Amino acid sequence: MGGSFKMRKHVLADILCFGCWSRSQFSPSADASCINPDHKVNISCLIINLEYVECNWTKPQMQQINYTFSSVFLHNSSRECPQYLQEHGQNVGCRIPLGAPIQRFDPFHTKLSVGGNQSICKNYTNLQHRVKLNPPQNLSVNASSREGEVCVHWIRSNIRQLCVNYAVGYRKASGPWKISTAVLSSSYCVSPVSSGVTYTFQVRSSMSDMCGASDFWSDWSDPVQWNNNKDVRTTAQPQVYWHVLGSVLGVIILIGLSLLLYYSERIKVVFVPVVPDPSKSLQDLFKKYNGNVESWVYISKELKDAFEPDYTESPCVVCEPSPTSETKTKDGPTEQPVS
Repeated sequence: MGGSFKMRKHVLADILCFGCWSRSQFSPSADASCINPDHKVNISCLIINLEYVECNWTKPQMQQINYTFSSVFLHNSSRECPQYLQEHGQNVGCRIPLGAPIQRFDPFHTKLSVGGNQSICKNYTNLQHRVKLNPPQNLSVNASSREGEVCVHWIRSNIRQLCVNYAVGYRKASGPWKISTAVLSSSYCVSPVSSGVTYTFQVRSSMSDMCGASDFWSDWSDPVQWNNNKDVRTTAQPQVYWHVLGSVLGVIILIGLSLLLYYSERIKVVFVPVVPDPSKSLQDLFKKYNGNVESWVYISKELKDAFEPDYTESPCVVCEPSPTSETKTKDGPTEQPVS
């Protein structure tokens, strides 16, 4: 009996919230009948990049309550949140897949259950003006063909071209930011630019009036900078570029030659000739030819005959005189032995 009574209370609460949602399309103050004592909780829903609806709820002091969220578009059935967003283990938001971009024009009903059969309802006539796109990506800055003009480019959103507005924010050095008027193209040019001054660019996007304008802009893109220093752009940068390119090519050529030298025997013979081993030849000189260099070197007969004389001459005999001794007698008394 008690369970049946609780079920009836839940059904009654859903009917009241749905009645509040249907009346809110005609009376802005009709939401007051859905507010309970926990009215300080604020539910805010946005369509993110025409891909999903993201709803968040906050209050000054969130209680440790198991918040349960459900939502429904017109002509669809209500369902509980398929993907909760959490902080410190507590549900603080929900992501609901968007069936089709056209659903942003339909009424949207939300209900946040905070326990104790208490619910907070918030209803939107539509989410047309609550679309927040992703920021543009891949920004680049290039000098224009016009003197003193620089242009920033970015990747266009995958949403139809006429449906997205872009605004460019830029500043000179550390000066104040300037924001351009909305453009539909994927580039924006600034002129004149000062030489030697750094410019910073950022881009954001939003739905255009042609496809249902939104009150929300995307976050700003990552900034890109441009320094219009002619000396740096035309001289220093090419020098560095060619220096790096030359170094890389040199390393590649060196590696290629090393690989060819390693794998090709023919190239080894050309660039690294084989040094003969003299030990075998020297062994033959002493063991086979007994130290006879002429036989070891092998001098041909023709070469030998070239060194032979081809004429004859009478021999010349050279004699040396032999030494002769002559005894000379000197006059005078001769000493006789005494007897």
